[in-house]
Amino acid sequence: MEKICPYCGRTLAEGESCTCPQSVLLEHQKKQGETEGNMPRPESEERPIAPQIDPQAMEQQAKEEESSPSQPDEPREENTTQAPPPPPGVDPAFSQPAPAPRYPSRLTLAFENFIPFFKAYFHAPAQTVETACRHHDLPLGVLYLILPLVSFAAFFVLGLCQGLRELAYYLNQLSSMLSMANTGGQITLDLPRAILGGVLLPLGVMVVFTLGLFLLGKAVKGAMDLQSAFLTVVFSAILPSILLMIAIPLLYVSLWASAALAMLAFLSWILLMFHTVHHLCAPAQGGRFCWSSLLFFSLSLGVSAVLCGFILEFALEAVSITSPLFNQFMSPSGYRTYGW
Repeated sequence: MEKICPYCGRTLAEGESCTCPQSVLLEHQKKQGETEGNMPRPESEERPIAPQIDPQAMEQQAKEEESSPSQPDEPREENTTQAPPPPPGVDPAFSQPAPAPRYPSRLTLAFENFIPFFKAYFHAPAQTVETACRHHDLPLGVLYLILPLVSFAAFFVLGLCQGLRELAYYLNQLSSMLSMANTGGQITLDLPRAILGGVLLPLGVMVVFTLGLFLLGKAVKGAMDLQSAFLTVVFSAILPSILLMIAIPLLYVSLWASAALAMLAFLSWILLMFHTVHHLCAPAQGGRFCWSSLLFFSLSLGVSAVLCGFILEFALEAVSITSPLFNQFMSPSGYRTYGW
C-alpha cells in the first residue's frame, strides 16, 4: 500500500519521511514529546478532602457583614508566607512547571531541509517545487537563490575569459594575413566589473520573471502570490544551475558546445516555471490560462532581453583592446591581459 504525506500529498517509499516543513515540524514535536515522557515524574500524593460548607450559613454571614458599620481602612499586612517546600524525596526541579517547548525557527528548518529538498528535487522536480510554493518556504528559497547566481557568474566570467583568448588568437591570425608589421597588442579585462555583471544578469532576469508570474497569477486569479512567484523562479533554476556548472569545463573544450548547453539550461528553466505555474493557476481559469501565460511569458522575455542588454553593456566595458587594428588604448594595471 502506498504511503502518502497528509500535508503535501507526495507519494513516499517504505520507511521514507517527507521533507515538507509541516512533516519536519511534526517529527520534531514527536521527538521532544518522547524525551519529556522518559523523564521521571514525582509520585502523586493524596490530598485531604476540602470541608463542606453549608450554603445557608454562608448567606447568613454575608448579611451580617453588610449590616455591620463600615470601618476605616486599616493597613493590611503583606502576605510574606512562602510556598510550602516540596515533599521529601522529590527533586525541587520537578515541582516547578515545565517550560514551554521551543520549536525551531524557519531559518533553522531551511538549513535542515536544504539537502533533503535537493534530493527530493531530483526524484520529482516539478512536484517538489509546487509543494515548496504552496508552503511558502521563503528562507529555503533565499538559500537556493545563491546557487543560480554563483553558477551563472562563474560561467559568464570564465566564458568571457575564454572568448577573449579566442579573440586574441584570431586577431593574431588577421595581423599575419594583412602582413602588418608590429601589430601586436593586448586585451585587458576588469575582473571585478565582469563578476558584478555576471551576478546582476541572472538576478535582474529572475526579478523580471518573478513580477511576470505574479501578474499572471493576478490575471487568472490563481494561487500565485508574490512569494509563490519568487519561489517558483528560484527553485526552477536548480536544474539549469547544474547544467551551467557542467558547461563550465566545456568552455575549455568547445565554446559552441558550452553555449548550446547554456541555452538548454535556459529553456529547461522556462519549461519548469511554466509547469509549476500551470499546476498552481490553470485550474482556476482553464483555457484563459494558455493565452495569459503566453502573453506574460513573452513580456517577461522581452523586458529581460532589454535589461540584459544594459547589463551586458556595463559588463563589457571591462574589456579594452590595445592594438593598431583598433583605434583604442586603455591599459590599467592589475587587470587580466591576453597578448598576441
